[in-house]
Amino acid sequence: MLATHFVASCLFLAAAPPADLVIENARIWSDGLAGFASFAAVRDGRFIHVGEREERWIGPATLRLDAQRRLVIPGLIDSHIHMLGGGTNLAQVQLRDVADKEEFIRTVAQWASRLRPGQWILGGRWSVESWASPQSPTREWLDEATGDHPLFLSRMDGHSALVNSAALRLAGITREGPADPVGGVIDRDPQTGEPTGILRESAMHLVSRFIPEPSDDDKVDALHAAMQHALAHGITAVSDIPSIGDLRAYERLAADEALPMRLFLYPTANDWESAALHVRRFSGRPGWIEVHGFKAYLDGSLGSRTAMMRRPFLANRPDRPEWRGLFAEGVEDGTFARNLRAARAAGLQVIVHAIGDEANHFLLNSLVTEFPDLRAARCRSEHAQHLLPEDIQRFGDLGVIASMQPYHKADDGRYAEAIIGAMRSRSSYAYKSLLDAGAVLAFGSDWPVVSIDPMLGVEAAVTGRILTGETWQSQENITVAEALRCYTSRAAYALGRDDEIGRIAPGYRADFVILNASPFDRSPDWKAIKPVAVYVDGVKRYEAR
Repeated sequence: MLATHFVASCLFLAAAPPADLVIENARIWSDGLAGFASFAAVRDGRFIHVGEREERWIGPATLRLDAQRRLVIPGLIDSHIHMLGGGTNLAQVQLRDVADKEEFIRTVAQWASRLRPGQWILGGRWSVESWASPQSPTREWLDEATGDHPLFLSRMDGHSALVNSAALRLAGITREGPADPVGGVIDRDPQTGEPTGILRESAMHLVSRFIPEPSDDDKVDALHAAMQHALAHGITAVSDIPSIGDLRAYERLAADEALPMRLFLYPTANDWESAALHVRRFSGRPGWIEVHGFKAYLDGSLGSRTAMMRRPFLANRPDRPEWRGLFAEGVEDGTFARNLRAARAAGLQVIVHAIGDEANHFLLNSLVTEFPDLRAARCRSEHAQHLLPEDIQRFGDLGVIASMQPYHKADDGRYAEAIIGAMRSRSSYAYKSLLDAGAVLAFGSDWPVVSIDPMLGVEAAVTGRILTGETWQSQENITVAEALRCYTSRAAYALGRDDEIGRIAPGYRADFVILNASPFDRSPDWKAIKPVAVYVDGVKRYEAR
């Protein structure tokens, strides 16, 4: 019997047609084989062989790709990204890298000078923590430069925004009111009560609702720009977070036969039961554009002081000495729990923004209550940045995925201890501790909040180096191979597609990246590591110029 099976297998292999594409002269990190493979073969968009060179896979029509001994890795998967927001942001004012107040004002003034009368000034992604004088911006900084142009500039994390007086007038925000909305804060001068121009969390909606909605054509154009930007960084698949109202644009995109990468969607919506009806009617494309679940918010961010923590922040304002952040709207009134039940009933995956330690504790307790088979549901904590020490093991025990963005550590490490202290920081960005607890850890960028570049994320996770050049919480550093798995096979698990993508192995989709340099080298220049070429389904989708 065994002999017959062996002979049949040999005959099948001998009769197997040549590959469409072979990768040769390579160093292939397959996330499966020990060491590096030198050769791989692809047919019909899937790997059929990975290992040593075998001539039988090469025929007259086979495309032969000489990797020139470069490193080949699986296509990178960004587990948390905002493609539509990122693509749109590429065409807006950029403040992420301005060095001080003067450059901030000058950049906005130059942008305003090019606009039509009354046109909105949008974009931002500002952060003041690296400035020599890290003072929060106010509307007075920009009122003269912007005039009648309403302005809405998101902070880097997207959890607060600066608006000018023109935008406040549109929204009717004055010294007299309105009161802070549920889940939000209107910053006011403590002496005069006048709004400063900083809006936090749900208070941002008081102004953002007046921003003109882009057309579906605009959204599709933004998505095309975002996909090209992602491919240029070796990203071949994403967990994308749009709003439920954006799905029409993604349906338009799905009709494009030349889609260059894979977008798995987790839209945000207030009522998941009604949103599930939209999802059932969604016309995507299997394997390329699919709705996988819903994204919820439990709290805000550390930088905006709105992450929900168990104990108060340090150095709070005198009028808010016990401030420890806040839960998002819909958490404490039962909406969040109802939405979890609606997602479970619809068979949709749940991913939840949770940054503060109390928010993550609340999330774990909520998921245990609502999901009988929590591990199979593959629920995810998005960010999982600050954890109670006793909750780290619970991630592994319960099977809740920690979907984290390591480049946030490089950013937050500059100021986290000033906000929450050294002790609580010890269980922040707990990559190694989570892996040691048996948890699944997936990595992403949160672009356009920070850079989309996965190698900057790998560097932060491996070295613990922050933007000041120092290292922070290095006890949580992980290896290069572990960090790459968080961007490949573990990220595929977080998507529920770990049998299709995330590895270079027979049967898997031929999504792969050829790099110009290797992160496995000693002391790599992380910023210089870039894709030479990117293939999706065995088709070249990007080539460096």
